[in-house]
Amino acid sequence: MKNIDLKAIAVIGELSRTRSVSLAAEHLGFGQSAISMSLAKLRKHFGDPLFVRTSCGMQPTPYGTKLIEILKEAESILQTALDHHAVFDPATSDRTFHICATDVAQVTLLPALAKRLHKVGPRIGVELWGISDQTAGQIESGQVDLAVGFIPMMGAGFYSQRLFQDHFVGVARAAHPRIDRKLTIEQFQSETQVAVGISGSGHSIIEKTIQEKKIRRRVGIRVPGFVGLGPLIASSDMVAIMPAQLACYFARFGQIRVFDLPFHVPAYYITQQWHERFTHDPGSKWLRSTMADLFMEAEIRQRA
Repeated sequence: MKNIDLKAIAVIGELSRTRSVSLAAEHLGFGQSAISMSLAKLRKHFGDPLFVRTSCGMQPTPYGTKLIEILKEAESILQTALDHHAVFDPATSDRTFHICATDVAQVTLLPALAKRLHKVGPRIGVELWGISDQTAGQIESGQVDLAVGFIPMMGAGFYSQRLFQDHFVGVARAAHPRIDRKLTIEQFQSETQVAVGISGSGHSIIEKTIQEKKIRRRVGIRVPGFVGLGPLIASSDMVAIMPAQLACYFARFGQIRVFDLPFHVPAYYITQQWHERFTHDPGSKWLRSTMADLFMEAEIRQRA
């Protein structure tokens, strides 16, 4: 294979069709000398004349005839590969997508995603994974298609798209005896709080802000994520800080009151991240487009 290229192989095909060195050269855009040199190289490689001059033009030897048949099959396979264009049709696909998502993204996204898939991709499966220190490697290897949430940028080779801007608010039970829509720093510091710490996400911004502003915090319970906060807050006089999108979701049920924090915490973006290996994969493109649509709809609902 070191000495044979596709141009030389093309010479065999064209000679089999034209039976003429001059016509083969014309059709391939080569000089006749180039055809002769290629044929000499092929004869040496295969140990057979392949084509010989006859009164009917250049006729293949028995070995050449067999080789032509094999190369026709190879040409057909190669042409199929060159013509191949990957497509993705959600209506017929049974692909299972693997998505790493923060707990907030899971709670707010999954119902909307399930509803969308029921309409446009009834056979598509989704498997949700949590965000961890392994997420970047899982996406790079193809185990995971996408990561969604408040996630630090994963580094070189990864793409990120902003989906939704969110901010932090305070939450308390709807009938809390001391908290209304607003409270002072002193009131905030005097209340027992539920603190949240999430490994592998960007929510450490809360702890960082509290430390920088030297705000005292009386922590009664510390939990690993936001999802279980709703029932905990609704059944106690503790307060918590959580993303506004999730707080609004819990508030719909009438047991949670949302209030503005008495200090500024920077807003942040929910993003989706993927590896450049899968940027042009049709299924991955469809999934990213669907995610962007769902979060845009969520943002419109929150602003309404």
